[in-house]
Amino acid sequence: MSPKISVILPAYNAEQYLRTAVDSILAQSFKDFELLVINDGSIDFTKEIILSYNDERIRYIENEKNLGLIETLNKGILLSKGEYIARMDADDICHSSRFQMQIDFMEKNPEYIICSSSRKEFADSISHFHLSVLPVDDTSIRIHSIFSTPFTHPAVMFRADVIKENNLFFEKDYKYAEDYQLWIKILQYGKGYNFRMPLLYYRDTPNSQTNVGASQIEQRKRTISNIQQLALQQQNIVLDQKELDFIYILSLSDKIRNISFEDFSVDFILSFFKKLSLELKSNYPNNKFNVNCVLGKRYLKILLFNLKRLPFTQLMKLALSKLTFFGIYELINEKIGNK
Repeated sequence: MSPKISVILPAYNAEQYLRTAVDSILAQSFKDFELLVINDGSIDFTKEIILSYNDERIRYIENEKNLGLIETLNKGILLSKGEYIARMDADDICHSSRFQMQIDFMEKNPEYIICSSSRKEFADSISHFHLSVLPVDDTSIRIHSIFSTPFTHPAVMFRADVIKENNLFFEKDYKYAEDYQLWIKILQYGKGYNFRMPLLYYRDTPNSQTNVGASQIEQRKRTISNIQQLALQQQNIVLDQKELDFIYILSLSDKIRNISFEDFSVDFILSFFKKLSLELKSNYPNNKFNVNCVLGKRYLKILLFNLKRLPFTQLMKLALSKLTFFGIYELINEKIGNK
């Protein structure tokens, strides 16, 4: 009998944190799963750690050579037997109720094909973390997706049949943001959801996928810009090149902190958000509040990150936009929702 969930966990020289990650999977309150640990050519004790477990739910798979993350993930999808596919990384930690909560939601809501959650990002100790909150409802997820990835990759669960029947896989052309691109494609086939409650402790290390990608600045920019354009096209939004350059800046906090106000004036920023707001409200006429909240959160970052860089009159011009108040509302709502 096939398991309900197939968990795909690639491992490359993962000995330092692998046992903690695997233990958090095996400790799940929902027990009907297989754990595919795919050793991608490790030269440390990754293999020995996995083989030390005596749990029939673990399927140990060893690549003959190092294939890289993208090919290894696709291999896991093809080898999976479950009705649902869940992702997990070798250095993260799952909340013990993660699978149960995700399965319960997906079983009750067949129109949803993918879900994940907010996450707690940490470096050395899980007691010191940064809470990264993602949009919850499908509309907000789609709006968010024009800026950046709308799901926490290692916390994702999706329906296996949707992926396999529509030949949806991670693509090499989108290295460093291959997950972002896949989520945009998946959302063409059904709805997405994020739990406000963080179901994953995400370990932020120099070797994490996000940091490795960030070191390849130009390639990453091209890749993210291409994915943003895919998300915009799905929502029938057309932007000119300057607007596309600006939406890329809005995808990264470091870029927002260093906006060139000579290139992107306050008047341009106000005009940009007005245009985007009108387009999105046309697409989602029954969800105008969601549009304001998602855009407001992104808009507020511009204001807060540049308080000392702009003249008072320009700051006030930004601050008096209604998006400022929606951004503040969203931040307060996030803090209340995660207490």
